[in-house]
Amino acid sequence: ARRVSTLSGGERQRVAIASVLTLHPRVLVLDEPTSQLDPQSAEEVLDSLVKLNKDLGLTVVLSEHRLERVVQHADRILYMEQGSPPVTGEPRETLARIPLVPPLAEVGKLLAWTPLPLTIKEGRRFAPSFLTALDSPATRAKGSARAAVIRVNGPEKAAISVQNAWFGYSGREVFRGISLEIRGGQITALMGRNGTGKTTLLKLMMGLLHPSKGQVITLGKDTGRSSLDDISKVAGYVPQQPDVLLFADTVDAEIAFTRRAHNLPQGSEGDLLSRLGLTPYALTDPRDLSVGERQRVALAAVLAAQPRALFLDEPTRGLDYLQKEALGLILRDLRDRGHTVVLATHDVELAAHLADRVILMGDGDVVADGPAREVMSGSLVFSSQISKLFGSPDLVTVEDVRRVLGARGSPDRQGPVNGEH
Repeated sequence: ARRVSTLSGGERQRVAIASVLTLHPRVLVLDEPTSQLDPQSAEEVLDSLVKLNKDLGLTVVLSEHRLERVVQHADRILYMEQGSPPVTGEPRETLARIPLVPPLAEVGKLLAWTPLPLTIKEGRRFAPSFLTALDSPATRAKGSARAAVIRVNGPEKAAISVQNAWFGYSGREVFRGISLEIRGGQITALMGRNGTGKTTLLKLMMGLLHPSKGQVITLGKDTGRSSLDDISKVAGYVPQQPDVLLFADTVDAEIAFTRRAHNLPQGSEGDLLSRLGLTPYALTDPRDLSVGERQRVALAAVLAAQPRALFLDEPTRGLDYLQKEALGLILRDLRDRGHTVVLATHDVELAAHLADRVILMGDGDVVADGPAREVMSGSLVFSSQISKLFGSPDLVTVEDVRRVLGARGSPDRQGPVNGEH
């Protein structure tokens, strides 16, 4: 048995779900139940809910932004958009009518696949005909995604260096001599199952924790010997729980405080809020906002200090697809200006869309490390829907599919091969 305080965020989330189920409720209402879970853990939780629903008649209502995880399990979807009446119906019908859909459904709509696939197995009925149409020299030359997306440029000297680092909680070792280097000018995603040390590694890089042995160097600063105030002048950290960073009475006051604390000129708050879609909440108390909105406020407060290195822990928790796209634009801009971005995430779609490099962790060590699409296309668990669908490192995101479509022209309407339904 372990103390709850020693568990990771995802492990605590599973404990919370299990504790509620011990009460044998007839109706279970869940708010973002998989937001902090790795793909395998999320699937285990959802499979348990499906079994309880079918075997015991338990009614399950869940709010979820990562639709790619849940649509195949749902009997009905209720889609809500501000200022518009809700859209509701069975999943296939509803996904065909709404704009924000999982990557698999987006590709299905793009290629006019019918019936619209909800699972990778269903999508694979259509994939062979699409891949056959792409198998031409002209299309491969114009549509290759790998060269356009993988980014390997950056300074030769590592921006962050972890050298034989050891760390543990209450006698339980998390790291036993982990070593890795991260270049500047890249977006690096730390991935792995819950409890593998992703958050701990971010905190070591930020100087919030100190290794018991070894060394962690962030932008030339030994985090074990430098003060947190000193490290905060060049690096910023956004935790899983954004509330720990928020204390001002309004959103714009949060941004203004950060800039004053770093002796930066005032007046750029509006631009930052606009880029993160927070302008309507400028005069709102952050504690009155949703989890996803508070996450964006915390990010804005950290970005206001103009950090050269940015550490993000589950940054898409509570964010919908459009908000994730806005986040991606900001992080790409930082990367292109030479900043170092490291994010710990279970969001495989975000990593496929955004990361230059993926470090896959397991049991306190690195089990895979390399260009994002190569690592993810080689993983059974940590791979995107599009990668699983087509099985090609050149087709990992919806954008990749759009790119190759532009090389071969508009798609014809397609049904399942061999007349399958």
